[in-house]
Amino acid sequence: MITDMTSLSNLFPNKGSKILMKSTSSTALTAMDPSEIIATLREGLLVLTEDLTVEFASDKFLKMFRVNRHDTVGRALGDLGDGQWNIPALLGPLNAVVTQDVTLEDLEVDHHFDHIGRRVMRLNARKTVWAGHNAKRILLAVDDVTEAADHARELGLQRRLAEGIVDTLREPLLVLDGDLQIMAASRAFHLKFRVDAEQALGRNLVDLGNGQWANPELIRLLKEVLPDHSTIEDYEITHAFPQIGVRTVLLNARKIFSEGLSTKTLLLAIEDVTERRLLEAERDRALDQSNRLLEELNHRVMNSMSMIGSVISMEGRALSDVDCKAAFTRMRNRIDAIGTLYRALSRTGAVDHVQADDYLNAIMRDAVAAMEMSPGTITITLADSEIELSTRIAVPLGLIVNELATNSLKYAYVGRDTGKLGLGIVPTDDVIAFTFWDDGPGIDVNARVDSGLGQKLIEAFVEQLGGTLSPSSGLDGTQYVLAIPHAELSKF
Repeated sequence: MITDMTSLSNLFPNKGSKILMKSTSSTALTAMDPSEIIATLREGLLVLTEDLTVEFASDKFLKMFRVNRHDTVGRALGDLGDGQWNIPALLGPLNAVVTQDVTLEDLEVDHHFDHIGRRVMRLNARKTVWAGHNAKRILLAVDDVTEAADHARELGLQRRLAEGIVDTLREPLLVLDGDLQIMAASRAFHLKFRVDAEQALGRNLVDLGNGQWANPELIRLLKEVLPDHSTIEDYEITHAFPQIGVRTVLLNARKIFSEGLSTKTLLLAIEDVTERRLLEAERDRALDQSNRLLEELNHRVMNSMSMIGSVISMEGRALSDVDCKAAFTRMRNRIDAIGTLYRALSRTGAVDHVQADDYLNAIMRDAVAAMEMSPGTITITLADSEIELSTRIAVPLGLIVNELATNSLKYAYVGRDTGKLGLGIVPTDDVIAFTFWDDGPGIDVNARVDSGLGQKLIEAFVEQLGGTLSPSSGLDGTQYVLAIPHAELSKF
C-alpha cells in the first residue's frame, strides 16, 4: 500500500527515490524526487489499483476536496465520501483504462458533493506498471475547473444567444476584426449575397468573392472613417456584388472594443435598398408628371375663367338697367376672385397651396380696380404673412374677402371721393385671424344679414371653413374678424 511520498517512488524502476527517464533529452529530471514533481502539480493525484482502490492521494487532492488521508487511502474510489464518488461518468471510463489499455484525456465530469457543493473535474488517467512487481496501477490526475467551466458555459450561452439574435435579423450582418477579417456572418448575409459560410468565415472582406467585395469606398470607411468615429449611419453606396449584380446598399457600422483587450470588433449591417430606390425614383417621376399635369390644369382653368369673366363683362356692358349691370359686375368679381387663385398658382409653380398674403392682397386690388370710379381714390393697406393656404381653403376664403371688399366699395364711400381699405392676417395659438376693415361712416350690421346673395355667400363660406365672423361698426368704419381654428385648417 502506498501511504506517503516515499513509498510512491516504488512505481519507478531506479535506485532510491529517483525517476529514471528513458529520454536522453530529459536526463535532468532523473535526479529529481517524485514527491517534488507531485507537489508542483496544479492537479490532485490519485494512484488506484486495478479494482479502483485508492493507494495514494496527493496533498493537493485532499485539500481540493476537503478530505483527510485516513478516510481516502485504502478505500474504493466509489466508496469515498459515503458513496459520493460513486459517479458512473467517472468510474466507467476508469474501468475502460484498466481493461482496454486506453488513456483519459481532459475528461470533464460535473458532479455535486454534499460538503463542498458542485464541482466540475477535468480528469486525465493512464495505466502504469508497478516496478518489480508487475502490478498495474492507474494514475488519475484531477483538476477542479468549476469556475472555468462555468465561465465557458456562460460564454457559450451568450455566444449562442448572440448568434441566434444575429440570425433572426432581417438585415445582413458581418462581424469583422480590426483587419477586416470576417469573424461571423448572419444567415441573412449568406442568403442575400449568396455566399457560403465556408467561403466567408476567416476570410478578409477584401478577398471575399475573389476580390469583388473590395469596394474602395467601403474599405476606406471601415479603415479610415470608423476608427475616428464610433459609428457610421446610413451611408449609401452602389456596388456590383458577385452573384447578385449591381445593388444600392445602406451601411451601418459600429466599432466595439473588447473589455480588457486592445482588440476591436466591427459590426457591419448592410441593408439592400435597391428596390426602394427604384420605387422612389418611379414615385418621383410620377409625382413630377402629376405636378406638370396639375400646373397645366391650373393654367387652363385660369384661362377659362378669364374667358368666362370677359364674356360676363361684355354682357354687362350691353345692359341698360343699373341693377343688372351691378349684378353682372359682382358676378365678374366672384369669378375673378377664383381666377386670382389659379394665377397665383401658375405664377409660383405650386399645385396645392398658395401664399395667403399674396393671394388675398391680389383679390383686394382686383376688387378695388373693378369698382372704384377713378384710379387712386381708394388707399389699400395689405396683409403681410408667411402663412400658406391649401387650395381648398383659398377658394372660400378668397370669395369671403371679395364679398367684404365689394360691400365696402358699394356702401362705405357713398358721397366721398376717397377711402381706405385694409386686410390683416394674425396667427395665434388657437386660430388664424383674418381682419378686414374700411374707414366708412359705419353701417347697420343687422340690416345686411338678409340683404342679398353676397351676405348669404359669406355666411355659407364661413360655415364651410368652420370659423366665426365677428363684425363691428361705428362712425370710424366697419371691421370684420374671421377666426379659423388651426384644427379646422388641418382638415383641408
